[in-house]
Amino acid sequence: MINTIQQDTDLWEVWIEYDPFHPEYFGTLYVHGEIPADKNSSFSLIKIDAKGKSQLCLQIPTGLSDTNHSKEVLYSEPVRNLNQYASVCIFEGDEQVGCFKEIEIMI
Repeated sequence: MINTIQQDTDLWEVWIEYDPFHPEYFGTLYVHGEIPADKNSSFSLIKIDAKGKSQLCLQIPTGLSDTNHSKEVLYSEPVRNLNQYASVCIFEGDEQVGCFKEIEIMI
């Protein structure tokens, strides 16, 4: 199995972008990264059940074997406040392949 994220953690970003025009939310949380994939395929990150309330868990596709190409993946969701998530963890199958505890705030 490929360590999809641990090799290239610098290729991943997690941030919250402030939205002053939405009255119910502080802004939007974005998770952006690259995974090895076939150049003709498209993938997305899928939200899965978290072990804790303040943790966002995302699933990437399993069985990625083509390391000659990489694909960008993006996940976003509106967040009500800055403390909604303390960390973002990325899983491939049952294996945690990345965890980000620093979420940048963009105002």
